[in-house]
Amino acid sequence: MEIKELLVKAKTLGEVAVDEKEFAEYEAKANEVMNTGATNFGKEIIPTNVMLDDMLDMLPNYSSLINIFPGNHGTNMPVSAKVPVIGEANLFKGNSEWTTGAGSFITPANNGPMTDEVTITQGQYILTVSLSKRELNYGPAQLEAIIKDRINRAAARTIDAVILNGDAETGATGNVNSDDSAPTSGIYYLQNDHGIREIAINNSQTVDCGTLDAGDFLTVKAQLGEGYQADLTNLVYLTNASTYNKMLALSEVITMDKFGADATIVKGALAKVFGTDIVVVRDFPNTEADGKVSATASNNTKGGFACVYKPAVQYGFGQPLEIDAYKVPGKGVDLVATFEFGFAIANNVAGLGKTVAMGINVTL
Repeated sequence: MEIKELLVKAKTLGEVAVDEKEFAEYEAKANEVMNTGATNFGKEIIPTNVMLDDMLDMLPNYSSLINIFPGNHGTNMPVSAKVPVIGEANLFKGNSEWTTGAGSFITPANNGPMTDEVTITQGQYILTVSLSKRELNYGPAQLEAIIKDRINRAAARTIDAVILNGDAETGATGNVNSDDSAPTSGIYYLQNDHGIREIAINNSQTVDCGTLDAGDFLTVKAQLGEGYQADLTNLVYLTNASTYNKMLALSEVITMDKFGADATIVKGALAKVFGTDIVVVRDFPNTEADGKVSATASNNTKGGFACVYKPAVQYGFGQPLEIDAYKVPGKGVDLVATFEFGFAIANNVAGLGKTVAMGINVTL
């Protein structure tokens, strides 16, 4: 007799209480293989399922940029979201005392701020870490914590890299990260468009530096809108290690420049230049003279740095970082980490001018 017939007969005879919902759930699993993705049918027995915890709060510990850009719109954003941008109101006009005549109100010219918007579109990211059964059997007790830490570091690095290098151009030429070769499908910088470098290069917001000197910092900053140039606390210079080494060798740094300790070497690091912070970003690439990366590595011999108005960078998560564990019987476990992240940089909107500029072709 079939299992279904036995259960129906048992229910009829009062031998066992089986409601239709419970039976339907049982029937759905009758031919199903226990697996790590099936709730109440294998998923719960995988010891690494603790790694499903939301780990978004760990990302800022490892990110160079998330901590310094204030435009965080949090988690659970839609696939595409428009963010308003409000410019400045104009200067006040002179007024005069009312001394004669009947009172009347004359509507003055509207000096209010211009408005605009930028769109944050979510990019999708995935990373897989495979652990062998023997690794799990004989690895250190803290292995899970170590891997969780490494995945968080990789996510933070990816976020920094895409804000800096994001460019969705897939042709054989044009992408600032692979100008003379079509980029590899699925590579991180294709997931979000219009990163800092692409905006600067494609909008001619660059300065050809050559041999680096202190004046180059000012020339690059002068590319920004006038309202931003004096807001030193909201500006940041971004660069890579090789260009940073050149900055350290500037005579103005060696002799401690005229702006005091805050502008020079602090505990062995060049913390500021002319009152503006410097941050070294690992994935800021060396490039060709035009600021773009060649597919031929030996061509990328020039350094560079960017000056950014920090509030211009708006970002948020559609899905925070999470990790799913999938057991491979007899082999081990695959840990699959995913998150969705999007950003937009307000540049030349709402009458505010340029918010990004880059120094390129720095001699190394």
